[in-house]
Amino acid sequence: MAPQQNAATLSPCASQVKTKCSNQNRKIGLKKLHEIEQLAGKIHEHCAETQTQLIIDLGSGLGYLSEALFKLRNNYLILGLEADEQRVESARKRCQKFLPQEALNSISYKKEFIKADANSRARIEGYASKLAQSHGMLPGLDTAIIGLHACADLSISAMILFLTMPQVRSLHIMPCCYHKLALRSENDTMTSTTSPFVNFPLSNGLRNAISAATSVGCFNRPFMRLACQETSSRWRKDSFAHADHGRQMYMRALANALCDVEELVKVKVCSKPALLSLEDRDSFNELQQRYQLYSQQTGNPLDWRHVHEERFIQIGKRYSDGRGCRLAEALCCLQTSMQKLCENLVLYDRLCFLKDAAAGQQLQLEVRYEKLFDEQISPRCHVLIAKKL
Repeated sequence: MAPQQNAATLSPCASQVKTKCSNQNRKIGLKKLHEIEQLAGKIHEHCAETQTQLIIDLGSGLGYLSEALFKLRNNYLILGLEADEQRVESARKRCQKFLPQEALNSISYKKEFIKADANSRARIEGYASKLAQSHGMLPGLDTAIIGLHACADLSISAMILFLTMPQVRSLHIMPCCYHKLALRSENDTMTSTTSPFVNFPLSNGLRNAISAATSVGCFNRPFMRLACQETSSRWRKDSFAHADHGRQMYMRALANALCDVEELVKVKVCSKPALLSLEDRDSFNELQQRYQLYSQQTGNPLDWRHVHEERFIQIGKRYSDGRGCRLAEALCCLQTSMQKLCENLVLYDRLCFLKDAAAGQQLQLEVRYEKLFDEQISPRCHVLIAKKL
């Protein structure tokens, strides 16, 4: 069932084409730069073979992938679609700042919450046709759909758009954040063999297997979170790194355990964390410095209270002498051991769905997963690649 065995042709980071974008993207981490360069290179390689010129970038964000592709070939027509209006504006500004003048006509960013329904598809086709016509080309130009970090249901929408838009000839999509998949409505009839997710399972094979089972209670949010964990190869470290990682995970779990029902915690974003004295290390004071308490109802920040400190002391007594840190790292080990099995099931379900749907529409496809990224750098390293024959 594993994609890398039954459904994928795995290769090392296949394309070594460099976008030379690191100088203008110094604030981007190594992981994202690596993903941008490898995916852009792979897409460019495919578009050169098929002479594809129009590219639709789903979830285009700040435009990094679009910029990288334009640098590889400056006559691409790229339609970037992004739900966040601020990101759309930032992408347009980046295009003006970092790319030559002709890019302003060749790259178009639009605000669009991407769905696979007829209305969303019609708007996307309208944007694409307008971009093609502005360059003297006819609508229906051979098109590629791409996406880096296609979070939650976006990768499923991308697959359906690929299947239902005749002009779209290829798909390069990197799925992630499986635990954020949309849940079924409370009005839906649920049974012990019903998955809580709208878009999982998708394939006939897994649906039939579930319907024959007595329960599918394991296919829940925690299961999807396991599929999103870091891989075992990324988890393996030296003893000092494991000790530090275990401590961080224990502190995060401890911060969550202190919350009331309507509270949640988030890691504080700070460029230079405060240096802690030895007496403050592993203390409630450190926890307050590292984590911010919020109201789940309003989203407003809250102050840590005396009751939280009392809980901190009580839990600390139960897991003293480093036991909490060692337990946290042991649980991380267990998670990473299960991660690949969970992710393979999710990915293979999507691949089988794509094949099922194509057969139903009498479409001939070539479809596979490719391990495009270095797993040590990017834990979500599989890209779904499909093309119509």
